[in-house]
Amino acid sequence: MSKVQRIIMSIGFIAYLLFLTFYMFFQLRGSAGMSMSLVEYIQNRSNLVPFKTIGNYITAWENGTMNTWTAVKNLLGNVLVFIPMGIFLPSLFRKLRRMSAFLLAFVLIILSAEVAQLLTQRGSFDIDDFILNLFGAWLGFLVWKTSFVQKWVGRRSHE
Repeated sequence: MSKVQRIIMSIGFIAYLLFLTFYMFFQLRGSAGMSMSLVEYIQNRSNLVPFKTIGNYITAWENGTMNTWTAVKNLLGNVLVFIPMGIFLPSLFRKLRRMSAFLLAFVLIILSAEVAQLLTQRGSFDIDDFILNLFGAWLGFLVWKTSFVQKWVGRRSHE
């Protein structure tokens, strides 16, 4: 990747990280949990059952208690918002160009963010969000591996 491309990618990554920080920690999310203790907050705002929240959204949408936009925004949004991470990380960090290294790094990043949301009482820990975020980052990584992107960054498809 040329120096100009690296600068453009770095600026884009910083802007993306600022967006994610706002998205995950500062947007309005209903009632703030400040009136309960941290332990109560963690108990009330955690889901460790895989596909429970996803299933709840789908069921609510199917039986008409939730509109389509809400379901799409919550499910698809958690995938789409992390696609860029799958492109930025391997583009900017050589060690993250192997799928296994990338996935390990991303798992650590998203787990840290989910725990930080709980500890700051600015969100929840939902294993379904984690699954959807991981899927989005993986899709981004697959996009990064395409010959089109590899040509833009000046690399061959297989390193």
